[in-house]
Amino acid sequence: MSNGLWDYGHVNAIHLEVTNRCNAGCPMCPRYTDFGGKLNPKLVETEMSLENFSTWFDPTFVKQLARVYACGNYGDPIAGKDTLKIFKYLREHNDKTLGLAMHTNGSARSTKWFYELGQLMNSKERNDYCVFSVDGLADTNHLYRKNTNFEKILENMKAFIAGGGIAKWDYIVFRHNEHQVDEARALAKELGFIEFNVKRTTRWYQYDQGVGYFPVHNKDNVEEYRLEQPRDESLRDSNAMTIKKIPGIVPNYITNEQFDNMKVPGEDYQLQVFDPETDTMIKTDYRKINIGCRAVATHRGGNGYHDEIFVSAEGEVYPCCFLGGEPNRYDSWSPLSGSNDSFMHMLRSLGGREYIDLHKHTLKEIIESDLYQRLLPASFETDHNMRSRQCSACCGKEWNKLDQGELGDRTTAAI
Repeated sequence: MSNGLWDYGHVNAIHLEVTNRCNAGCPMCPRYTDFGGKLNPKLVETEMSLENFSTWFDPTFVKQLARVYACGNYGDPIAGKDTLKIFKYLREHNDKTLGLAMHTNGSARSTKWFYELGQLMNSKERNDYCVFSVDGLADTNHLYRKNTNFEKILENMKAFIAGGGIAKWDYIVFRHNEHQVDEARALAKELGFIEFNVKRTTRWYQYDQGVGYFPVHNKDNVEEYRLEQPRDESLRDSNAMTIKKIPGIVPNYITNEQFDNMKVPGEDYQLQVFDPETDTMIKTDYRKINIGCRAVATHRGGNGYHDEIFVSAEGEVYPCCFLGGEPNRYDSWSPLSGSNDSFMHMLRSLGGREYIDLHKHTLKEIIESDLYQRLLPASFETDHNMRSRQCSACCGKEWNKLDQGELGDRTTAAI
């Protein structure tokens, strides 16, 4: 391929959203609106079946894969009826090189289910693992992971590890749980986890005297309590500090008549980050941030994964979960409700979501389409009018919100 980006024959990693259903009620999750009080009205709950999955990805293609990890934007893999069956299908057809991974809150399913999952995800050489997203201990985890039960999570953790599973712990730090970080890390080590990763969220509603907060509402839209940034500044994200260090970027403007004629209503190409030092918003033109796409071969850094795709619960193929969340985006607490991202304008220009739907097209047809071969690669160019805000915010080279805290730091997570 001339552009050196997505190539069907080189796709060897899939981020899988088995279902957009979830047992938890995390208030900052785009699954919910009204500060966690109500289900996103744009979300139509659905999931993949083993029948669909095995049709879309036959045994020959599975043998091509080096990594499948189940996470998603709106759901938890353990809420899917066929999740374990799908993982068994993958392992059956590739037990040598395919690394299986999952992210879960761990508060559903039986210990037997988790034991069997552990049997499928038991090789460090293949890079198998399950990330348990648990933000506190028995008295605090439920404040963000609403509707979850810490004792059940603990039982499922033990069952997964007993089955041979390789476990990692992700811990989003807030004011209410910052005092438990060391205790939770010690528990993870005692249970047999190989990593404990502290994550710093940026999803704050507003800032009060430089400290971020997020009100948590019930179904009647009444505030019950607030989530707040940690008091320990070392446990906060470093987005403002990093973005202020970006040197002047020389524009590398390219012309694409189709994109130049597509105006994005209301788009001012401004990315805003709160600066607690000045108590103001830092604004920058996100088109000027260079892209280091996490999904394509040229930027994977030699880790063995390249030409990654994200497959949504609806069976739609996106470059990544960041763009895959745009069709159902609904932020009731932000100035713009719904998605106005330029990626959606690209997709609409091609006929809409059916264009990338595995129920209507093969994976090969989708990857070899105009979206992947021309439009998206062009939008990666610096200063391009159709640059996606998500691409800059999540995969910028000089700055991105993920590497300043959202993903934590795996290099310091080993225990």
